[in-house]
Amino acid sequence: MVLVLQSAPAPQSTPPVTGPETQVVITVLDNQGRYVRDLKADDFVVEENGVRQELTSFAPDSEVPLSIGILIDKSASMRLPLAVQGKEKVSAALLAADGAARVLVKLMKPQDEFLFMTFDEGLHVKQGFSTDHKKLTDTLYKNNTVGGSTHLYHAVVDALKQTKKGKYRKRALVVITDVHDTSGDKLDELKASLHDSEIPVYTFGMRWDAWGLPGEDPGQPTFEVSVLREMAVDSGGRSMVVDIPDLTTDFTVERMIVFVQDIAAELRGQYTLRYRSGNPGPDAEKAIRIRPVSSEYQVRFRRDTSETAKPAAAVKPATKK
Repeated sequence: MVLVLQSAPAPQSTPPVTGPETQVVITVLDNQGRYVRDLKADDFVVEENGVRQELTSFAPDSEVPLSIGILIDKSASMRLPLAVQGKEKVSAALLAADGAARVLVKLMKPQDEFLFMTFDEGLHVKQGFSTDHKKLTDTLYKNNTVGGSTHLYHAVVDALKQTKKGKYRKRALVVITDVHDTSGDKLDELKASLHDSEIPVYTFGMRWDAWGLPGEDPGQPTFEVSVLREMAVDSGGRSMVVDIPDLTTDFTVERMIVFVQDIAAELRGQYTLRYRSGNPGPDAEKAIRIRPVSSEYQVRFRRDTSETAKPAAAVKPATKK
């Protein structure tokens, strides 16, 4: 018998991907809704248009400084009910909004910068971006007057533009409002701004009428509540709504504090990853899917296209034992 030895064909090397890098910010929750920290790159599977992607960088965001915009509704409908503060009667709704904002400022790190805005028929910048947290807290204590109509949609559009001026890559906008927009504006401009800004929006609604408008199903969220939730979900944020008549109850106050704590925990408990896409097309043509390796985790993410985006730490190749 004659053995003929044939050399195996040389393996075909995959050409390196030279396309632009895509950066994604990830939030991970467990089955109890708690934020999951200390994960590694190997804990995720990233796919684009059904093709698995190799990560070029991965890093937790716990120490990354933030630029946070705070937008508080000061329209006339925020004037009631009245609460006593010192010797003065002030708006309980506005008081609750200012208090929630102060809690958020207290929970963040000293290097985080804040922008404080209010709105009624227009946007009012009360304090530009600053790391002086005491100055902002003092300003919030003085925010006790109400104004005109509630032009919510346009105010959020303008607030996103202002928040985008923050010096840090990681940004967020917190909107506290009594829910109803009275401007008659369409949602098209708002939705476009949410998509273009790539800034997560956290909406905190305080509504007067839990039953909604005539003809609406009381078992379903009202249109405006749905808008707040959609605003948050579409941008990668979160939403919460409470009823204004319940603002004086301990239960509602505790819910508000927990929600603000969740915002702070989420912003500090996220991950940033990058991969180099082989798809030269626009972002709109790239369907991204991120799956956690563990079935006990749930993932929420958003694409980060900010001009000042900085790469995360490079992913180190796994060491074979």
